[in-house]
Amino acid sequence: MVKHPQQGQIWWVDLPETTRQPILVVQSNAFNESELETVVCVELTPDWKLGAAPGNVVISQVDSGLPKACVANISHVLTIDKQFLQQCVGALPPLVLESVLDGIELLLGR
Repeated sequence: MVKHPQQGQIWWVDLPETTRQPILVVQSNAFNESELETVVCVELTPDWKLGAAPGNVVISQVDSGLPKACVANISHVLTIDKQFLQQCVGALPPLVLESVLDGIELLLGR
């Protein structure tokens, strides 16, 4: 089955070297809808200590659709094969996604 994630969506992924975890798709939809078999994401973590790090974004349970609030860890960028995407949880509200993308720009020094 071909999966076409969209920027701002949260997915559960099963990566070989880790346990099941949520990720946030940050790659642009032009790339997501292309022939590429990978997608660029950031880790979503329940580690509240990371919420204070520059650029990281605390995401409420309501906004994420996950069982608990989480932190978008913008310094943990992952490129994963789309085959590991298991289930789409939902999509972030546009303002929250913009905060995450702003955090990535901060990380990159733009």
